[in-house]
Amino acid sequence: MAASTDLATLLAVATATLSERGELIQANAGFLRLVQLAQLPPHQTNIARFFIQPTFQTLQAAPPDTQDLVYQGLLTVGEYAGQTRTLRTRIWRNSGQFQLLAEHDIEDLERLNTTILSLNHDYTQTQVELAQTNLKLQATNTRLKETQKKLVEAEKMASLGVLVAGVAHEINTPLGVSLAAASAWQGQSRQLATSFAERRMTQADLTRYLESSAGCSTLISGNLERIGHLIDSFRQVAVGGAVQGAQAFHLRKTLDNVVSSFATRLLEGGVQTRIDCAAELLVEGSPEDWASIFTHLVDNSLKHGFKGRGHGCIDIQVLQNARGALIEYRDNGLGMSAQTLARVFDPFFTTDLQQGMGLGMHLVYNLITHRLGGTITCDSKADAGVRLHIEVPSCRQNQEMPEPASA
Repeated sequence: MAASTDLATLLAVATATLSERGELIQANAGFLRLVQLAQLPPHQTNIARFFIQPTFQTLQAAPPDTQDLVYQGLLTVGEYAGQTRTLRTRIWRNSGQFQLLAEHDIEDLERLNTTILSLNHDYTQTQVELAQTNLKLQATNTRLKETQKKLVEAEKMASLGVLVAGVAHEINTPLGVSLAAASAWQGQSRQLATSFAERRMTQADLTRYLESSAGCSTLISGNLERIGHLIDSFRQVAVGGAVQGAQAFHLRKTLDNVVSSFATRLLEGGVQTRIDCAAELLVEGSPEDWASIFTHLVDNSLKHGFKGRGHGCIDIQVLQNARGALIEYRDNGLGMSAQTLARVFDPFFTTDLQQGMGLGMHLVYNLITHRLGGTITCDSKADAGVRLHIEVPSCRQNQEMPEPASA
C-alpha cells in the first residue's frame, strides 16, 4: 500500500492526509489550490466543511474494503457559497487517518479535445468555403468589369450614333433643298441654252428664267446660310475651357441687349420680362458667351414655355456673393414633365422638332459648366413653369470700370 500510495502521490493532482475528525495533517500544493488555501494551515485545522459530495461524515461512516478503500468516484470540494471543483477521487482509511488522491477527469478532457477537434475541422471547412467564395467573387468581379467596359463602349457608340444621326438629320433638310433648287436651276439653264442655240428663245422665256434664277439663288443662299449656322452650333457643342481674352464687363447691359433683340417676339407673345441686376455688377468672361446663354434661354421660353399662350412672364435675377454670381432664371410657362426635365440638357433632344434641333439647352450647359466653370440646375413641373439656378465664379462690382464693348 505504501509503494502504491507513493506512486499515486507522484501522479496525483491533489493529495492530502486527514485525521479521523477531518483535521488536515499534510497536503500538497494541488490539494491546497483545490480547497482554495494559500498555504498549509496550522496543524489540526479542520477542513471537513470543504467536502460537499460526499460529505466528510459520509466518509467517516463508510467501512473500508480489503484494500482500505472507503470511497472511489467523483468528489466535489469547495464552499457552498463559493467556487467548487469536482474530480475523480480515491480515499483510503488506515490507522486512524484518511489518505486522499484526486485526479483529473480524463473523459472530460477527451470530450473537450473532441470538441476542439470538431471546432477546428469546422473552422478549416469554413476557411475552405470562404476561399472558394472569394474565388467566385473575384471571377464575378472580373466579369462585371468586362461587362462594364462593354457597356461604356456601347454607350459611347450609342452617343456617337445619336450625334451623327442628329447632325445628318439637321443638315440633310437644307442641303436637300439646296440640291433640288440647284438641279432645277441647272435644268432651266440647259433648256434656255437650247432655245437660244435654236434661235427659239423669246423675251418671255428669258424673263421666266431670270425670275426662276432669282428664286433658286435665294433658296440656295438661304439654305446654305442655314447650314453654316448649324455647323457653328455643332462647333459650340464641343466648347472647351476658358475663353481666350476674357474681360470684365457689365452683365446688366448684356441682358438688356438680349431682351431688346427679342422685343418683337416678346410683344407678339404677350410676354413681359423683369430683370433684377445691378447696373454696376461686373462678371469675368466673354460678353458673347453670356449673350448666347440668355439668348438660348429666352428663345427656349418663347418657343416651348409660352407656346399656344397669349401671355407670360420671364424673371431674371442676378445676385452677388463671395463665390461669384448667382442667377435665377424663371418663366411661368407650360413647364416640363419629369421625363423631359431628365433630358433637358441632352444634345439633340427637343419636344418640338418643328421649333428647333435640340441644341439650345445643351449649349447653355456647356458654356456655363465648361467655358465659365460654373453650375446649372433646372427645376420644373408640368404647368408650373421653369426655374434655372446658375452659379458662376468670378464676379465683382466696380462703378468706375470703363464701358466694355457691348454684346
